[in-house]
Amino acid sequence: MNFQVLPNWCKKIGLITFVSGAFIEGRDAFIEGATGKPYHSLQESGVFTFREYFGESLMHFFGILSLIGMVIYVLSKEKIEDDYIDKLRLESYQITALLGLSVTIVLYTFSKDIKLTLDYFIILFLWTYLITFAIKKRL
Repeated sequence: MNFQVLPNWCKKIGLITFVSGAFIEGRDAFIEGATGKPYHSLQESGVFTFREYFGESLMHFFGILSLIGMVIYVLSKEKIEDDYIDKLRLESYQITALLGLSVTIVLYTFSKDIKLTLDYFIILFLWTYLITFAIKKRL
C-alpha cells in the first residue's frame, strides 16, 4: 500500500497547519470549559475570544484547516520508507477502520438521538490512525 504522495518535508507543514488551526479553533472551547461560562458570558465579561474576532465562518475554516493539516501529515512519507513501513501503514488503516466502525455502531446502538457532526468521526479516524501507526512503529 504505497499511497504516500507527499515528500517527508510536508510532515512539518502538516504539523504546523494542524497546530495553528487547532489552537485557534480550540482556545475558545478550552476557556469556556475552564471557566464554566458559555460563550456569551465570556463576551460580556470582557474576555478576548477568537470567535468574536474572526466570526463563526472563519472559525469553521480553522477547523477545516486543522483537519487538512492532519491529512497532509498522514499522507507524507517517512524518512526511511520501505516494505515494513508499508505493512505497518496497512495494518494501522485496517485497525483504525475496524475500530471506527465499532465505535460508530456502539454509539448508534446505545443512543439513537446522538447529534455528532462528521468532523468528530474524521478526527477520531485520523487520531486513531496516527496513534496506532506510532505504537506499531515503536514495537
